[in-house]
Amino acid sequence: MIWTKRNLPQQFYKFVDSGYGKYTAAALCRAGIESIEAAKEYLESEEIISPARIRNIGKATDVIWTHVYRGDRICVFGDYDADGITASAIMFLALKKLGANVSVRLPDRFTEGYGISKKAIDEQLELGTCLFVTVDNGVRAVEETAYVKAQGCDIVILDHHEPGEILPEPDAMIDLHIEGETYPFVELTGSGLAWKVAHYMLEQSGEHEFAMSLVDLAAIGTIGDVAPLHGENRSIVKRALRLMRQPLYKRYGVKELMRDMSHITAEDIAFRLAPCLNAPGRLNEHGASLSLILLIEDDARIAYDLAAKVHAQNESRKELQNRCYEAVRAEAEERIAHNDKVLVILAKEAPSGIAGLLAGNLKEEFGRPAIVFCPKEDLDGSVHWTGSARSVEAFHMLDSIEHCGEYLLRFGGHKLAAGLTIECDEVLLNSFREAMNQIADSLTESDFETTMLWDIDLDESELNDSIFAEMELLEPYGANAPRPTVKVRTTLSEGESYAFLGANNNHVKMYANGFTLIGFSLADKYIEEELPSVITAYGSISYNSYRGNLTKQISLLDFDAA
Repeated sequence: MIWTKRNLPQQFYKFVDSGYGKYTAAALCRAGIESIEAAKEYLESEEIISPARIRNIGKATDVIWTHVYRGDRICVFGDYDADGITASAIMFLALKKLGANVSVRLPDRFTEGYGISKKAIDEQLELGTCLFVTVDNGVRAVEETAYVKAQGCDIVILDHHEPGEILPEPDAMIDLHIEGETYPFVELTGSGLAWKVAHYMLEQSGEHEFAMSLVDLAAIGTIGDVAPLHGENRSIVKRALRLMRQPLYKRYGVKELMRDMSHITAEDIAFRLAPCLNAPGRLNEHGASLSLILLIEDDARIAYDLAAKVHAQNESRKELQNRCYEAVRAEAEERIAHNDKVLVILAKEAPSGIAGLLAGNLKEEFGRPAIVFCPKEDLDGSVHWTGSARSVEAFHMLDSIEHCGEYLLRFGGHKLAAGLTIECDEVLLNSFREAMNQIADSLTESDFETTMLWDIDLDESELNDSIFAEMELLEPYGANAPRPTVKVRTTLSEGESYAFLGANNNHVKMYANGFTLIGFSLADKYIEEELPSVITAYGSISYNSYRGNLTKQISLLDFDAA
């Protein structure tokens, strides 16, 4: 790993000259903030835009209200990831509050895949559904929408994904990416959009407080979907964190999954809560329903029991991922020895729900593009190998896959990540692997070297209360709003200066004067460097919250021995 100083823009010095500390100035630059006015809004604003500004919101909610008044059965159709689950929970709880006869249906990741399907539609029709409301899906469901209408039912689509060339024709549709939209912030997630629509309907019934009580679910989905924490997304998360830190916060399942709600951060949601909510759907058929029920359960005892099950599922997911990764890692090393530049690996024993996690692990460890295929049974009972791809900056994954499209059944994605499906044929898989590596032939070892950038150089004495106060004022951190990376030369404490942590002792915790340093998966390096007492640390500053106690901490990305 190569470390070098990031070239901060001129705005950095403008912010410093205006009275901001260098940590705040660096954070503002990393977030793409360019003016003093924008900095003030970024740091202070919690504006929530009126949902009435959304084009078609009146039309969409009129359709829903009609079925609420009639007492018709309404089916909210969501998705199996954190954003889709929270969007479904929001719409269910809102409609239930308004007296609707409402249920939720989530697709199964393994047998149905993403989005509403004719199988699910038929199942719901047999139960008497008169209205479908899709959340976090539907904008590309042209055939399925037509099928719903042909059965004499209504459908409202609420989605945040990019539309295709042909739009479906539901009774009403809201997608902020459709040309002509009037809403000023288009980067709401599925849960964010569901909250806006729910908010609009609840306000019509004088239920403002209940509408605002759902903001935590919108924030969980926003963070889980790695949406940029700018604009209204940032306001949603700020408001949610304040709500979730209150002693009387009553999302009991969430409280049980999180260790210390008094100082919960957006990163806690990203790295602890969202993975838990995703885990059941990754492992089990219709598993996402467990996470949904956890979020909507208002009995504390039952919610705690459900949280224990969700937590256990996430622990199982971690164990399964680690076990499967050992196998794909061994094959990856063999393929690198044979000069493969793109790792294309079949994980026959892994469930398709963790293919993306395995590909991400390979890309992170070996610094090169990775594609992992796993077996998956389709709705018709046929089995294919479905894959997830993760790439590096030097290799455009989707363009490369498109050039090899003749070997695939279907694919989609973007530069750094993609999904793809191929027939269960090892000869065909080998041909695809060879074709991908031919495209990647021009890549050099330097393209695989991870060049890391640090933002500001700090002296140990600067790791004081003042800079940690700056750090807290910049919450929340997340997508498009990262913590600055600091470089600090650190002398460790005399006596007990380090400890190894984790089930396999693969993490290291170091002790310095007034703060600690935590290095995940850095224990081996610390041993190889002969347990140095003076290091140059690269990482981010944060508080470690444990049992209500806050301690200053550097979360290490890497270190150099002095």
